[in-house]
Amino acid sequence: MIKRGFTLIEILVSIVLLGLISLFVSSTIYQTKNNNKLFKNEVLKGTKRESFLDTLYKDILLSTDLNISNNKNYTIIKLLSNNSVYGISHPYISWLVLKQNNTIIRLESAKKIVIPISENMQKFVYIDAVQKNCKFFQVSLSKDKKSILVFIKIKKQKPIIYEINKL
Repeated sequence: MIKRGFTLIEILVSIVLLGLISLFVSSTIYQTKNNNKLFKNEVLKGTKRESFLDTLYKDILLSTDLNISNNKNYTIIKLLSNNSVYGISHPYISWLVLKQNNTIIRLESAKKIVIPISENMQKFVYIDAVQKNCKFFQVSLSKDKKSILVFIKIKKQKPIIYEINKL
C-alpha cells in the first residue's frame, strides 16, 4: 500500500490562500465596525435633534401663558405649560440662547423663572443644554395670536422652520 501525502508546495499554497481569505475577512469586519460607529453617531445626532424639537413643540403647544421677547438673532421664551420633562405639574419653562457656545438651553421649574437666576432659585430649576452652536433662534407670534412660527439655524445644519397652530 502506497501512502500519499501532501507535498510541501501544496501546503504552502493552502497557507497562502488561507492568509488571503483571513486578510479579506478581517478587513471587511473592520470596515463594517467603522460604518456601524458612523451610523450610530448620525442616528444619535438625529434622535437628539428630534427630541429637542419635539420638546420645544410640546412646550409651546401645551402652554397656557406664553411670553416671547425677541432681539436681533435670539428669542427668550417664558411660558407656563402642561408639558414637563421632570414630572412637575404645570411647570414654568424658559427657552433661551447662552452667549457661551451659542447654546440653546431649556429651564424648567415649579416656581416662576426670573432671568438671571439667583443662587437661591438655582436649587429649584432644571437646566438642560439642548443644542450648541446656534446661529439663530427666533420665535414669533402671529398677529391673530393663533399660530407661532419657530425658526432655528444651527451651525453646519439645515435651518429648521415650523409653525405651531394654537386653537
